Amino acid sequence: MEQWKTLFAVRSGREFSNRQMLAIIGLAGLTAALITWVPFFNLLNYPFRLLLTIVHELAHGLAGILTGGRFQNFVIAPDGSGLAYTVGGWRFVIIPAGYLGVALFAAVLIIAGRSHRWGRVTLGVTGAAMLLLTLCYGRPGSVSLGAVLNSVLTMMMGVVFGALFLRVALKASAGAVVFFLHLIAIKAGFTAFSDIFTVIGLAARGGPHTDAHSMAELTHLPAAVWGFVWVGMAFFLIGGAIWVAWGGETEI
Repeated sequence: MEQWKTLFAVRSGREFSNRQMLAIIGLAGLTAALITWVPFFNLLNYPFRLLLTIVHELAHGLAGILTGGRFQNFVIAPDGSGLAYTVGGWRFVIIPAGYLGVALFAAVLIIAGRSHRWGRVTLGVTGAAMLLLTLCYGRPGSVSLGAVLNSVLTMMMGVVFGALFLRVALKASAGAVVFFLHLIAIKAGFTAFSDIFTVIGLAARGGPHTDAHSMAELTHLPAAVWGFVWVGMAFFLIGGAIWVAWGGETEI
């Protein structure tokens, strides 16, 4: 017990030592691996799936806004899928923004997590943004029963996750902030790569329509090609974030 207190204790109000940070990140990584791959713990994977689907769909919508279009609404479904509806904007940016947005989300959390102070700020801003965007855009696209039920799920989960992020940012200890932030970052990284590889597999097998198929229709390049391009970009974003956060560090 004393070792755990030492691990999560900040020295004289300063930042954690590199040794402490790496230990906390390792614990977050182990937790993420258990949730992702061990059957008993895998039950906890569902809320992470819904959270990262929200991030995916919001990334589509924000890309639409940033490229001069309009974000109409988004919904998530109980099976973990989601849809975002935009009007106008640059489709070449909007279409890949979902998968790459999750990778960028992971990258930002990795960099912010190098400091428990910046981690706290990042979680607070993320929680507030998720609350605001969900309340503004998490409405149904039609009046069908399925669309309304999906919208209720979207609103509920967006508010829950936004409030959770704010709660951790405002109330949790420094160690808990670093652990929580890296747990989300690692799960986001796992999801970014697994979803893109799933897209590549679906493209190779001629499976259901995905964002990669939309890019293929837009550019006349095969959907699988876009999947591999996105894998490379996700590696660049997440690998670059790790290098920025830890590349120049030597003290352990």
